[in-house]
Amino acid sequence: MKNARRLKYLAWALAFCFLLRPMPLYAQADVQKTVQEFLQAWYVDRKSPEELRSYVAKDNGFTLAQKAHPANAPALAVQVDPVSQLFNGAFTKAPAGLELTRPKTLGEMIEYAPAKKQAAMASSGQQTCLSSNEFAVCKPEQLPKGAVLPASKPSGNDPVASYLWHLSQAYKNKLYIVLYSTKGAGLLRETAIQYWIQEGNSWKLAAFEGTNW
Repeated sequence: MKNARRLKYLAWALAFCFLLRPMPLYAQADVQKTVQEFLQAWYVDRKSPEELRSYVAKDNGFTLAQKAHPANAPALAVQVDPVSQLFNGAFTKAPAGLELTRPKTLGEMIEYAPAKKQAAMASSGQQTCLSSNEFAVCKPEQLPKGAVLPASKPSGNDPVASYLWHLSQAYKNKLYIVLYSTKGAGLLRETAIQYWIQEGNSWKLAAFEGTNW
């Protein structure tokens, strides 16, 4: 009886330890939830860069632009914090004498236009990105090869391309791409590409690319 009890307790302990182990977060829905919270905090709630840093990965590419900065550049330009610059730079100042009404929902700030097309493709059985009217969460293989990640190892001296290649190799099945366009009042108009990776049991923002227009 004692041996049976010991085995029973051992089984419980092993099961408990297994639950405590970091589990891989492969589901796009998990990433979507974190991204939703982050974008809400950034664009709608306008949290400070200090508050938003908790979403940024330790292995991030935000300092690459500084490393590639010309040696003869003004000292102040080099000292700009790239994370704060990114978060604060998303907003534009209202014209003198005009007060902008701040949107209250994320849907008023950003959009993912192909959402309806993605839904139609999904109904036909094609593997598509997980999308809403606000943004899409995609596995790298769900996007055209070479569109958001280098198709092969970069041979030149391009730190951004090298870093994105690093992400594609070091975070297989732990890397997702987020796509959307900004549209809200007071926002810099751009199409955004975000790179999210798994660190521990959390999803973190590793890189951001925006196309101003």
